[in-house]
Amino acid sequence: MNLVKKVLIAHSDPKLKRKLVLLLAVAGYDVRAHLNSEEALTTARGEWFDLALVGENLDGSSGLDLVEALKRVQPTVPVALLAEQPELALVVKGIRLGLADVLPVGEDLRPLIRRITELLNPGQPPVPEEPAVAAAGVTAADLAEVETALARLGGAPAAETRETAGAPLSDVREELLRSTRERTELEARLQRALQEKTAVEAELRMLLTQNASAQTLQKELDDLRNQREMAAAAHATIDAKARALAEQRDEIARERDALEVERHLVAEEPKALPEWASTAEEVSAMRDRVHAEEARVREAAMEVQREAAQIARERRRWHEDLDLLREQETNLREYETRLRKVQAQLEADRVLWFSTSARPETPSPFEDDSLREAWHKLQRASELLETERAHVRDDRLFTKEQEIALQRREQLLVAREARATEMEQRFSSLIAQQPASASPASSMRSFARAPFAMAKSVFGSVKK
Repeated sequence: MNLVKKVLIAHSDPKLKRKLVLLLAVAGYDVRAHLNSEEALTTARGEWFDLALVGENLDGSSGLDLVEALKRVQPTVPVALLAEQPELALVVKGIRLGLADVLPVGEDLRPLIRRITELLNPGQPPVPEEPAVAAAGVTAADLAEVETALARLGGAPAAETRETAGAPLSDVREELLRSTRERTELEARLQRALQEKTAVEAELRMLLTQNASAQTLQKELDDLRNQREMAAAAHATIDAKARALAEQRDEIARERDALEVERHLVAEEPKALPEWASTAEEVSAMRDRVHAEEARVREAAMEVQREAAQIARERRRWHEDLDLLREQETNLREYETRLRKVQAQLEADRVLWFSTSARPETPSPFEDDSLREAWHKLQRASELLETERAHVRDDRLFTKEQEIALQRREQLLVAREARATEMEQRFSSLIAQQPASASPASSMRSFARAPFAMAKSVFGSVKK
C-alpha cells in the first residue's frame, strides 16, 4: 500500500504559500503550511514529514535557523530552501547545514513543483515535460486556474467572483475535499495496517518463543535418549560382570570342595606326611634358587640393555663425528686446491715479470706473505684434522671393545638361562617321580607351578 507523503511548508508570503498548498494538494500530497517558524517547528515535533520547504526569510528571522532546528527535531527529513535569488554564500551555508537543495522561486512554478516531486520520489526517472503535461501531473491550465482563484479570493469584487470564479473555485474545493477524504481513508487504512502489523509481530514473537521451547524440548529429549543408551550399555556391562563373578564364585566353590576332599585324604594318610615334608622342603629350596637365579638374570638383562643403548648412542655420536670430519676434509681439500691455483698463477706472473722487467734492482711486487700464511693455515688445519681422526679411531676401538664385552655378557646370560631351564626340568622330573595317587602331591604341584611358569615367561622374554 502506497502511503500519502507529507510536506511541511514554512513561508512568510501568504500568496506563494497558498499556491504551493493547492498545487501539492492537487498532486496528491498531504500538506501542512505555516507563516512563521514557531508553528512549523511545533508541527514538526508532532508529525513526521517526507519533505520540508522553508522560505529564505520568516517573520524577521532567517530560514536557515529553522533549517537547523528542523534537523535537530527530524535529522533524516530532506529540507529545501526557497530563495528568490540564490547566492553562492547562501548555498554554501545551506550545504553545511544539510540542505537537500536551494530552489529559486519565480513566476513559473512548474520547475519548482517538478524539483519537489523529484525530492519526494528519489530514484524515479524524471517525466519529460510536454506542451500539455507538466511535472507532477500539474498542467498549465491548473496553474492558471489556481492563480485566478487566488487573485479573486485576494480582493476581487463579490459579483465578479460569483460570476467568473464560481466554477473553478468549486472544482478546487471539491478536489480539496476529495483529497481530504482520501487522506482520511488512507490514514484509517494505515492505522489498521499498523494494528495488523502489531498483531502479526506479537504472533511471530509467540511462534518464535514456541519454536525455541520446541528446540529446547527436542534437545532434552536427545539428552534423555543418550542417557538411556548409556544406562542400557552400563546395565549390559553390569550383567556381564555379574555373570563373570558368578562363574568365579562357582570355580572358587569347586576348588574349596576339592581342597576339603584333599584335606580329608591327608588326614586319613598320616604316614605319607614325613616323605612329602622333605619333598616340600626340597621344593621350597629349589623355588628360592629359581627366584634368585631369575632376579640375577633379570638384572643382567637390564644391564645388557643399558649397555646396548649406551653403545648405540656412542656409535651414533661416532658416525656424526665421522661425517663432520669428512666435511672438514672436503673443505680443506677445496682450500688446498684454491691455494695451489693461486700459487701457480703467482709463479707464472713472477716469471713473466722478471722476463720483461728492464731493471732487475726494482723490488718484485710478488713478495707477499699472504700466500705463505695461507699455507701455514692449511697445515694447521690438516694437523687438527689428523688429531680428530686419531680421536675417532680411538673411539672406534673403544666401541668395538665394548661390543665384544657386551657379546660376552650376552653369552653368559644365555648360559644362565640354560642353567635355569635345566633346574626347571629337574624340578619337573622330581615332581613326576612322585606317585600319582597321592593327593598331597597334586596340591604341592598346584602350589609350586605358578612361580616356575613366571620364571619360564621371564626367561622366554630375555631370550627373545
